[in-house]
Amino acid sequence: MDGPATADRAYLGEMPAGTIAASITARLIQHAVASGASQTELLAKVGWPSPAAPNPDARVILQVHWGVWQYIHEQGAPDDFGLAFGESLALDHLGVLGMLMAHSATVEVAMMQQTRFQRLLLDTPFKVTRLEPDKLVIEHPLLAVAARMPHMIVAGLAFWITLFRSLTQAPVDALCVHLPHPPLASLERYRATFGTSPRFNAQRILLEIDRAWWSAPVRAPSLGVESYLRARATSLLGQLPARGERLDAVRGYIADELRHGRRPTLVGAAKRVNTSTRTLQRNLSGAAMSYDRLLDETRQGLSLEYLRDDRLTIGEVAVVLGYSEPATFYRAFKRWTGVPPGVYRSTWF
Repeated sequence: MDGPATADRAYLGEMPAGTIAASITARLIQHAVASGASQTELLAKVGWPSPAAPNPDARVILQVHWGVWQYIHEQGAPDDFGLAFGESLALDHLGVLGMLMAHSATVEVAMMQQTRFQRLLLDTPFKVTRLEPDKLVIEHPLLAVAARMPHMIVAGLAFWITLFRSLTQAPVDALCVHLPHPPLASLERYRATFGTSPRFNAQRILLEIDRAWWSAPVRAPSLGVESYLRARATSLLGQLPARGERLDAVRGYIADELRHGRRPTLVGAAKRVNTSTRTLQRNLSGAAMSYDRLLDETRQGLSLEYLRDDRLTIGEVAVVLGYSEPATFYRAFKRWTGVPPGVYRSTWF
């Protein structure tokens, strides 16, 4: 989408450049409609073609997304709309990013994954998290446009505290919360979300939690996307010609490591088959194979499996194949097939 149909143009200069996954905007629209908003009117207001995201790779510029929030505020919303929407965004709504966070050893590792791959969901030029000696700070820039949309601000901070509770499966409470507007809901409702009473009419948009949670183990349950990736990897391995028990075990190790967001290595492969790296290299050489080639072949096969299904974006496919940048995956895929991944996917949908 190029922009909102009738959004307040005075807002545009106040917004950072960037995009957001269309699935998040679609979920916001669905939440607004469930709260009483007119779906037809809202879709027309922001130029949205349907209440559902058109495809997994769809992106929306922030002006459109914030246009939805603008409509919600103009038409009136339940007092706890922002709190409820933020609490509704669970790990399994974050796709592959949620899976990587759920499979992290600690909150620290999960947050490193979030920082590394946040552009899959929200592509903006500012960073909102920082670690201080005694606390983790979530602070959003105090843009004038955001200050006029308090439900949006509340939703963002409610999402963060909900995320930490989902990761730890523990009652994580905020040390403090700063909001630049008067209360929207009752103080009891805010305390139920954050575990503390916010400071209202503040000059910051901020949430802090105790640093002790940084080293807490992640106890989030496995997500549906992880089961999906396992099934696709198993399907791929079943289609490939047998190359001997040891080579197939290495191939399975590579697929398993990629599925969990880890980087497969020759050392790890040798441990999986209970041998030394030198012996494994000799085994591979004897089969006219190398570890790097086996890794490349496995990635190629998995990429074709994943792109044939619309549950993953191209960016997410790049992530689960172990590429740090989508551009690297694009180049590899074109080397394998002769066409970019988007062109290949378009032949299936």
